[in-house]
Amino acid sequence: MIVFFSVFGFAGAFVSLLLSKFMAKRFTGIRLISQPQTEQERWLLQNITTLSKKAGIGMPEVGIFPAQQSNPFATGWNSNNALVGVSQGLLDRFTEDEARAVLAHEIGHVANGDMITLALIQGVVNTFVMFAARVLGFL
Repeated sequence: MIVFFSVFGFAGAFVSLLLSKFMAKRFTGIRLISQPQTEQERWLLQNITTLSKKAGIGMPEVGIFPAQQSNPFATGWNSNNALVGVSQGLLDRFTEDEARAVLAHEIGHVANGDMITLALIQGVVNTFVMFAARVLGFL
């Protein structure tokens, strides 16, 4: 039974990981930056490019999503196929040095493969939740 739950638990976690970029783009309203239109967009793209090169990873897709909260994220199934997004509120509220530190933190997640680590943890949790639910009679 635990093998059955493991297969489904880990499969669900990895499907979630593979869909993460698509889902992030779809549900955050992110505007991807391929050709910067403003000085702020140029600054963001330049800093992500520099940080990515220093980290030894491929250039992630970069975007800004409409939220007043100061919030960044990084997602993607590998370090050479990632997405880094920042909220407009973060860009408006933080100094350049503060924003650069936040961007470096997000690039660190990408470079270290944190999304894969979290998918593995999610798979373990999924497995035990399904097993516990079965043992306790919920399934």
